[in-house]
Amino acid sequence: MTRSEPFALEVLGARDRRQEALLRALDAGYPATLLVSLNIPGGEKTPPGAEAFFSWMESRITGKFPAAARLAASRDALGPYLLLGLAGDPLSVKRECVGLETAHPASRLIDLDVHTPDGGQIGRARLGLPARPCLVCRRRAVDCIRAKRHDLRAVVARAHALLLSFQA
Repeated sequence: MTRSEPFALEVLGARDRRQEALLRALDAGYPATLLVSLNIPGGEKTPPGAEAFFSWMESRITGKFPAAARLAASRDALGPYLLLGLAGDPLSVKRECVGLETAHPASRLIDLDVHTPDGGQIGRARLGLPARPCLVCRRRAVDCIRAKRHDLRAVVARAHALLLSFQA
């Protein structure tokens, strides 16, 4: 087993546990369930500044949705995450979340995934919005990832640079 294999297994386990937590949160019956998680490229999922950034973003989210019910919060191999139950229309919630995801350069490093009671996810395309931009070149991130257009070190360096203002 290589050094990266245990980490890969930890990541897969974390994803499975998050999915289980999401299913439990959906059972709470809110019209919209918000999964807040970091989206940091590379193997280090909570580099310096990441925890402070997550807390900063959490305060912005609770300011935007003051009546949100905290359904779950934890930390795992992927970093911190939070599940909130919201009384609003899922499409409206997603519009507000896109605003939060674009309000600060570092906000590119957070995922605000809005889920409907049946487990469906509201994506940007459903709102007629473009996909998230690449950290390096501003093209569609998904295209750059699939084409392996950028060296991983460059992508990670850009993410870490975005977190500089959140380091103590």
